Amino acid sequence: MMQSESTSQIDKFDKILQKIDQELNGKEAGIVKINFPAEELSNLDVREFIHDSFNAEIIGDNLFIKYNSPLKEYLDHKLTNSLKSQKRAWYTSINGICVINNRELRSDVGVWFKRPTFVQMCQPIINSCPASNVWIEVFKNTESESNHALNNINWIQQNTIGIEFVAITIPDLTPFHSNPNPEMISTPATGQHTQPTKAPYVCIWDMNNNEIWYQMEWDHHITLRCGLVIDFNVVLATLTE
Repeated sequence: MMQSESTSQIDKFDKILQKIDQELNGKEAGIVKINFPAEELSNLDVREFIHDSFNAEIIGDNLFIKYNSPLKEYLDHKLTNSLKSQKRAWYTSINGICVINNRELRSDVGVWFKRPTFVQMCQPIINSCPASNVWIEVFKNTESESNHALNNINWIQQNTIGIEFVAITIPDLTPFHSNPNPEMISTPATGQHTQPTKAPYVCIWDMNNNEIWYQMEWDHHITLRCGLVIDFNVVLATLTE
């Protein structure tokens, strides 16, 4: 019986992998949405397997696979290191998976004031890893990536409380200019209520979920409510030639 169940599970994995490979054929950027028949993703072990194999999110019967370019991964690591150095007692992770009302979502960079438990870090779906206290999305200035990230943030805001969100939009292909005054001391950036038209820029939300936008320029920073600082130079340095 156990052998039969194991074989059945492997067959499920193989069928799902085949479907994912077919959908991903020739696609190397952006967000890829794959719909599965009802209940096909209901097995927790299957979903853990998917998350172990792909940079994926699962919302209902839809699987979203996010492509990260080497540049974006580099930026995520630099941002993570910056945040870790500020609050070493907090837990900071890249692409951490969490479960919110049966949705399985990933922040690009997440900060937990209290580290998830050992089993939540080993099997975040089966053991329902909680959402991070600071949720950071980093995405290219394209419609598909922007809509996916901002829709996730909007939904999480409606279904949780107490999470601080940061959305960083980076250029698709155009590099940013080098810092003309690298010795300049960083000063607080000035927010605005309208979304900038040219990346890079960043958005944070106040206590009432009102958007505050910032055009990212050298030698500026923003301080989050939790005390963490988003240093624009850390982001911009990864976007130069």
